[in-house]
Amino acid sequence: MKLDVREYAKRRRQLMELMSPNSIAILPSAPVTVRNRDVEHPFRQDSDFYYLSGFAEEHAVLVLIPGREHGEYVLFCQEKIKEQEIWTGRRVGPEAAP
Repeated sequence: MKLDVREYAKRRRQLMELMSPNSIAILPSAPVTVRNRDVEHPFRQDSDFYYLSGFAEEHAVLVLIPGREHGEYVLFCQEKIKEQEIWTGRRVGPEAAP
């Protein structure tokens, strides 16, 4: 079940209200786990990461910066590369992630 983006924003705001002044929170996505050689286990996002972002892709980083002028929430994720998506599956990409 995908929640409304406002719910994730509310959760991030609640966490940032608890943070000390001049601090940041950096949360990496869950790691990809290898089953054997070149076969990976199905990806499952880290619960804390997903709770705050709603973003289900691997190789991402969520940064919360309370009081930042150009946005308090920064999400780093993988680029959309069509040739790689043939093998790894579709990606949201930075343009569609927000």
